[in-house]
Amino acid sequence: MAHEIRRVLRAFAAQPWFMDPRKAEQIVALLELRALTGPRAEPFRKNGAALRQEVRTTKGTVAVLSLFGSIMPRAEALEDVSQQAALMVPFQNAFREVASDPSLSGIILNIDSPGGRVDLVPETAAMIRKSKREGRPIVAVANTLAASAAYWIASAADEIVVTPSGEVGSIGVYVLHQDISEALTAAGVRMQFVGEGPRKTEGNPFEPLSDEARAALQVNVRYFYDLFVADVAKGRKVAESVVRADPEKGGKHFGGGRIYPAKEAVRLGMADRVATLDETISRLIGGGPRSGARVAASERRRVL
Repeated sequence: MAHEIRRVLRAFAAQPWFMDPRKAEQIVALLELRALTGPRAEPFRKNGAALRQEVRTTKGTVAVLSLFGSIMPRAEALEDVSQQAALMVPFQNAFREVASDPSLSGIILNIDSPGGRVDLVPETAAMIRKSKREGRPIVAVANTLAASAAYWIASAADEIVVTPSGEVGSIGVYVLHQDISEALTAAGVRMQFVGEGPRKTEGNPFEPLSDEARAALQVNVRYFYDLFVADVAKGRKVAESVVRADPEKGGKHFGGGRIYPAKEAVRLGMADRVATLDETISRLIGGGPRSGARVAASERRRVL
């Protein structure tokens, strides 16, 4: 099975990733471990956290949707390395259900995710934006991490809350090319492709990355980054230049790919307030009919 894990590793590396690099490095290390030791002796057991919960009081009802783990579209491909996956299709289905409930006082996105793959992320963000309505705020809570693709989803909400120990950011995308040609040569292995199409096999891990393949990957990365930037700018109501800005060059910025702790994220405008999940639930149930956008704006003025 070790060769199968190596193939999975190469497949992950070839995808555009919207993930905190710290978590990506951890996943790569665990995949490499599996390549050496083989599959798990026992199936990975998820923590059992419910995707949807409701908090009911006499004042109202708040729906809490959990988005935990590395973001994937459907298949839980990370289970063999003990990584819980946040699957977009079940999350979309759960969100549609709660968004259609007229009795709710608010919707909370309870997020603890380093990001992941781009598949269905822009569609999920668009669905959240279209579901906004007066008197029923949609609040994303980074509890405790909303990075990269997870921050993309959070930015579609009316408001972003970060727990006191939480972090948000990592706005960016990358592709990793793994060149194993020298290792194969040392092992006496030579890989040969037989195919059609002038660029069908470019970017494969069995040879160095050509300039043309690198340029093609850069175009792909830039396309998804542009989508990411546009959605964050729209959701946070800032110019795209702010989202793209390099923090080392001065001026207003959203980190340029860096992650920031709660108070700094609020100061930069990447989030609206620092609070726990319980505090946010209590506020939405007892906070009256104000829209999430107005609550966020007033709180941002207070904090800054």
